[in-house]
Amino acid sequence: MLKLSEAIDKFSKGELLILDMRPFEAYMNGHIPNSILAPYVEQRWGYEISNFMDSNRGEFILLYESEEEKNKALDELKQFRKNMDAFQYKEFLESSKAKEAYATNLTPEEYEQRAEEFQIIDVREPQEWAMGTIEGAELISLNDLFTEHERLDKNKKYAIICEHGNRSLYGAIFLADKGFEVANIAEGLDGLRRKGIV
Repeated sequence: MLKLSEAIDKFSKGELLILDMRPFEAYMNGHIPNSILAPYVEQRWGYEISNFMDSNRGEFILLYESEEEKNKALDELKQFRKNMDAFQYKEFLESSKAKEAYATNLTPEEYEQRAEEFQIIDVREPQEWAMGTIEGAELISLNDLFTEHERLDKNKKYAIICEHGNRSLYGAIFLADKGFEVANIAEGLDGLRRKGIV
């Protein structure tokens, strides 16, 4: 069983992965950079995390907010002969002195009200882009974002968009982890079209 100080040391050296099981909103409002969003969903979590652990060899720790949910999650993992050390999120954050990353999730209506604040990055593929995008958006497909982010200006605010809001969520979290001020446009272009915003 790892002590908190050992877990922090291993994480700082890149020797373990953090699974953050707090709810989606809590994660978006502040998370440890490079941690993995893994919100607890009763009866499914153990199976999905067990599969994830099998396909990603290495050491894992769990960060939690609710003691009750942590206990349920660890019990579910035991059904799949898996175990991991768990630490309370705030305690790990304070002890590690990590700087939290933040990513805002904007509804189509919130985006419409705040559009002027952001430089838009469209993370769809070029063939999707060719079918239409938001005026002034820059195309950086999600795969390219992992290397192209180095040329972006950290003094700007970015809003990330895709067709339905899934790929853009990954892009927004990635950029937040790299220190950018960023928002995901939930529901994507599809949501903006359905609401008559574009």
